[in-house]
Amino acid sequence: MGTFLAAIAALVLTGWAPGVLAEQGIRGRVSLGGTLVEGLVVRAYAYRPGTFGPWTGEKPVGEARTATDGTYRIGLPPGRYVVEGLAKANGNTAPRPEPGDLWCLYSGSPVVVTAGAWTAVGLNLIRVPEERRSRSERSRIEGVITFDGEPVEKCYLYLYTDPGTGFRGPARQTVPVRTGRFRVAVPPGTYYLVARKRARGGSYGPIEVGDRFNFYAGNPVRVGAGEVVRLEIPMVERLSQLEEDPDAYHGLPVMVTGQDGQPLAGYHVLAYPVPTRSGPPMAVSSPTGPDGRTFVPIPPGTAAYLRARKSLGGPLAEGEAFGDADVAEGKTGPVPIRVGAAR
Repeated sequence: MGTFLAAIAALVLTGWAPGVLAEQGIRGRVSLGGTLVEGLVVRAYAYRPGTFGPWTGEKPVGEARTATDGTYRIGLPPGRYVVEGLAKANGNTAPRPEPGDLWCLYSGSPVVVTAGAWTAVGLNLIRVPEERRSRSERSRIEGVITFDGEPVEKCYLYLYTDPGTGFRGPARQTVPVRTGRFRVAVPPGTYYLVARKRARGGSYGPIEVGDRFNFYAGNPVRVGAGEVVRLEIPMVERLSQLEEDPDAYHGLPVMVTGQDGQPLAGYHVLAYPVPTRSGPPMAVSSPTGPDGRTFVPIPPGTAAYLRARKSLGGPLAEGEAFGDADVAEGKTGPVPIRVGAAR
């Protein structure tokens, strides 16, 4: 009986139990260059600070295969999750991505699953390229950042050494990449590589629809003494059509206004776990629209300390206007934030 119940529980968790409807989880579409992909395995990994799914050795807590129309659904308990998609190429057998595989680790990870609602997670795949290694007098990482097979100009390469930040906030190194090609001298060690190109420009801020982005499929990259690692990071574009789901959970709703009560556009809202609003935020919203509204991607009912500001990266500049609001535990409704005097 115990084995039977465990099997049913596993089916419910992955959303595939016959006759059983999961109440919440993640769902979406999977695409490779605009073509929906059937049979790819999507996995969800429970997130807690200091972990990042498969890169820190976590085991998946739910998975599903995409249907003929590229859609999938995974029932999950409320919480935060890292989401990965993987389809192995013929002859590849390793559990992690290998050259030729189709792969994506969702740019918005960790995503939030809330009780009684589905979270839209669209996966835009790349085909994993080869990585080469050689010897040299100095250790370094070099290669090219591409989109549709061509080098990407005026983008950024981020080198992180600790997954504890969720790859948000300042990196160990932020490298402007002018021509798509890069060469970075590094001490021997372990690195997590991320490439970003924001349509609005700049090196900080969440990835929005229309931006280009990718994690490196071979993360974490281990560089030995006197070793050169040559690699390619193919970027993908975040597409709205992969995430269109009007009934999905988007986050805590907020509205940013000026002192006169009029809505303010172009403000990001940062959520912090501490009242000093210092250190890396646990979530950053997309900019507010003309109506002053946006969503902060945190679980509903989470206690948080919010700050609305236009700039991202580093402390407030002298004279920069901002607004703060505290969110009590259990609060789920719209949160007003009034931007006041400049600092």
